[in-house]
Amino acid sequence: MVNYYQLKNYTAITVKGANSKELLQGQASCDLNLEKNYYDALFCDEKGYVITNATILFEEYYYIIVRDELSAILMSELKKFGQFFDCSIEEEKKDILGQELNGELKKLFGKKDNCLSSGEWDEICMLNLCFDINEEMSGKFRINELGYDMNKYVSYDKGCYRGQEIIARLTYLGKKTKKVVVFNSGFAEITNADNRPIGKKICSLDSKDKEYSHFFVESTDYFSEGKKIIPVTNQWDLDLDH
Repeated sequence: MVNYYQLKNYTAITVKGANSKELLQGQASCDLNLEKNYYDALFCDEKGYVITNATILFEEYYYIIVRDELSAILMSELKKFGQFFDCSIEEEKKDILGQELNGELKKLFGKKDNCLSSGEWDEICMLNLCFDINEEMSGKFRINELGYDMNKYVSYDKGCYRGQEIIARLTYLGKKTKKVVVFNSGFAEITNADNRPIGKKICSLDSKDKEYSHFFVESTDYFSEGKKIIPVTNQWDLDLDH
């Protein structure tokens, strides 16, 4: 079964020019040399903080799909380097669809009737640990704190790109003592069995009559106001190499 979500709060950035691939190859975490027309990508700063996640589509030229509120931020970052590649970088408002098919989430161009909402898309992305970064989160967290599947977003075979050194360290060095858990309530903090605050809160989401909170925390039992709480999504239990 396919579900579609009309993403009215998303836009596309176009990158045009003969050297557009070279520009994006040095900025995005994915490998644009792969023979594809759809890429999941991260754009990071030099310290490895994620400016935004994005979908890159290649048709006649490259389109980068992001939330509306991230468009100006990402374009500003790309234009710092675009001048050296003789590329034009502009926003192009297009109809964006979210697609859910057999548990896989993708973004496409298009418009359909009777779609689910952007809020419902945010909810399913939160539960699948691929929440789209908003302006408040931009540049504040690294990939491991956000819970993204590194194998999906990061190429380890391509050349250098912004943030590569930090992402490599997060992947290969050190013991992973914290991962992402998501609760179906807007907790400001969580504690362990000794009532000691633990973890780092990354974000919250209000979705109709539901509320979620996303924490980066060690594997243990979790409590709020002395009561044990159970995550609705727990990266510790997922069989993924994050």
